[in-house]
Amino acid sequence: MRVARSAGSLREARPRLGPRAFRLALVGGGLSALLAAPAVAQRHFERAPILYRTTAAGDNVLERLQRRLDAGELELPASGRSGRLLALLSALDVPVASQTLVWSRTALQRHRVGPANARALYFGPDVYVAWVPGSAALELAVGDPQLGLVFYTLAQDPAEPARFRRDDSCLSCHASERTGDEPGLLLRSVFADAEGHVRGGSDDDAMQRHTPLAERWGGWLVTSAGTVPHRGNGIAERVDGDWRVVSQGARTLADLQAPFVAADYPRATSDLAVLTVLLAQVTAHNALLRAGYAAQVVQAQAAAGDEAARERSQRRLDELAHDVLLALLPQDEPSLRGLELPVEPAFAAAFARGFPRDDDGTSLATFDLRERTFAAPLGPWVLSPAFARLPEALRERVRTGLRERCAAQPRLDRHLRAHLPGYAD
Repeated sequence: MRVARSAGSLREARPRLGPRAFRLALVGGGLSALLAAPAVAQRHFERAPILYRTTAAGDNVLERLQRRLDAGELELPASGRSGRLLALLSALDVPVASQTLVWSRTALQRHRVGPANARALYFGPDVYVAWVPGSAALELAVGDPQLGLVFYTLAQDPAEPARFRRDDSCLSCHASERTGDEPGLLLRSVFADAEGHVRGGSDDDAMQRHTPLAERWGGWLVTSAGTVPHRGNGIAERVDGDWRVVSQGARTLADLQAPFVAADYPRATSDLAVLTVLLAQVTAHNALLRAGYAAQVVQAQAAAGDEAARERSQRRLDELAHDVLLALLPQDEPSLRGLELPVEPAFAAAFARGFPRDDDGTSLATFDLRERTFAAPLGPWVLSPAFARLPEALRERVRTGLRERCAAQPRLDRHLRAHLPGYAD
């Protein structure tokens, strides 16, 4: 694929933390394998003390929002074809600039999705919102203090009261082998035909941070002024017995030769930099979720067991902390060197607001996008709600590992001391 080249990038008033400003050592080998779904299903979420399907959701952002709706403190009015979408995004502080679009039939409302009607996805640090034009409901996934991740729907009919309804039917895909058999997020790169149906083999289509760039985003719409190879924007065709995609470049949705109406969507982009950040976040979020579910079960078993069980629990917590550290150190992602991947300033600014920034400019949410996604070699997810929800015994092990690795990086060490609870202890 060839697209127009651009030298555009986000320029900041504060000092920029380039990719060589930090150096952290990798905590061992086998990162890709550790972040992939485990070979043996554990399904910790179905076991005590979690008991996902019979336990009520905790005090998550949607439960709090529902209380405000019920009290009359907030409304989610419908507007135009997008219905309650824009009001909901505003209430959740999810930026419209995070919009990405997928047209393959790989989601709950797949009967409505296709090349003529792409599904839009928006995200913040702990919430994901999906909207299909013409659909009866919005779909949401949110972080939860009791259950890790919970799925909801919100009716679009303005005649119905705005009510978030928990929807565990999403677990058929979102607690499957592709998500490590625990509730999690799922981004797929598929070979999709002219109707949006998935063709060819699909047992290796779940994207993760280490997925090669040229194998990403099959079945998605992708806009960018950069030169990154991908499978987006192309209809799958069978060539010599194999399914292949010839992608096409596009700066905006209007540049695509597609049957959908670009004006139906709040923004004219499905930006490649935004997609890159989304994939990095989903990979880390899933790793945190899996570790959290496992740690809760391990600790419960230790509390009910003998000394040998407690020793096994300590060893398992050490292993889980190792996995979390690997998920936070993005050294497995493909290099972006020479690909000129610009980021939309509106998204960069909105994303940065979700994470702290020091007076000297240090922030884990500063983009690089010249060699890797972020300027710092430590993902911002260490300061995310998902990390804060991990059991304390697991978080302390991760903090210990981070203290060892950040001691030689004064700015990064100061940043964590200021913003990561327990790090300075």
